[in-house]
Amino acid sequence: MIRRCLLAAAAAFCLAQPVAALAQTPEVPVKATGRAAFAPLEAWAGKTWRGTGKGPAGGAPINDIQQWQWDLGGHAIRIVHSVNNGAYAGESVLFPAADGDGYVYTYVTTGGFYTTGIIRAGVGKGYVAEETVHGVPGMGKLRSKGEIGADGVYRVRSSMEKDGQWVETGGFDYVEDATATPVLPPLPARP
Repeated sequence: MIRRCLLAAAAAFCLAQPVAALAQTPEVPVKATGRAAFAPLEAWAGKTWRGTGKGPAGGAPINDIQQWQWDLGGHAIRIVHSVNNGAYAGESVLFPAADGDGYVYTYVTTGGFYTTGIIRAGVGKGYVAEETVHGVPGMGKLRSKGEIGADGVYRVRSSMEKDGQWVETGGFDYVEDATATPVLPPLPARP
């Protein structure tokens, strides 16, 4: 049935039907929500962060704005970000993993690719995110480590798996900035 729906270009409607039926079933387990489910990420949730990263050798700094929002009534956290005033943007939705080991997410981008991954709480106010890139030939796994220091600075360092080794690829230092807003591309007009 799902294959027929996809071929008929009605995938969204057809795929949603079994999920909608499941939501009406009283046996669907109720997950913890909000602060209870996301306690390890609460230092970020509901805040906006402005960061600067290192560009390519000799290049200009890269600016990023991340907005961590509560979503779906506390069942998820949505992270929207934009780089250099909207030159690139992306969005992640995080929700608790079924096995209770971290938070699974999908990250979609204006760059024409997406990632899937898991974020796990680290020590203190930190996390480690591991993700697989889809849609970029030759790029596989990425790892990011984020931590809020005693100085309130949120530092992220990223690595890429290459030949079985993790190679650091850069990072960002963020400060909380409630006035910052990610710049997202507008919806193009109809032709």
